[in-house]
Amino acid sequence: MAEAQKRLVREYETIYLLKADTPDDQVEEIKERLRAVVAREGGKVIRFTNQGKRKTAFAVSRNPRALYMHCLYIGGSGLVAEFERNLKMIDTVVKFQSIRLADDVDFDARQVEQDIKVAPPEEDAARPREERSGEFGERGDGEAFEAPAEIGED
Repeated sequence: MAEAQKRLVREYETIYLLKADTPDDQVEEIKERLRAVVAREGGKVIRFTNQGKRKTAFAVSRNPRALYMHCLYIGGSGLVAEFERNLKMIDTVVKFQSIRLADDVDFDARQVEQDIKVAPPEEDAARPREERSGEFGERGDGEAFEAPAEIGED
């Protein structure tokens, strides 16, 4: 008759950027350090995703590229503050952002998944440019563009 009490926690994700020249063994050390922080705070890491080196939208710490990492985890409300505090102490982390994905997630029902390493995107230089059919400003249908007549002109 006694029903087991569910432990409800929140689900979070943090995306953090590492310097592009960070070696793989150091990336693994950072992942293990963050796993330990989550475990120490009573949470559970669901999955790490290594998204590879990518071009950033703008230069971060004067670098146009960074190694993108994604961490999905569950835990209590104080977990994110401790997670981010540890990210601030790691020299190779240049930027990070955390968001809450869901409330009232059953701690025991959420299973740990295998870490993922995504293949890096194709380099921009490796892709051929599209050939233009004509000069800039020409229409493809062969018709010339006429400017509209001014208002009041007879």
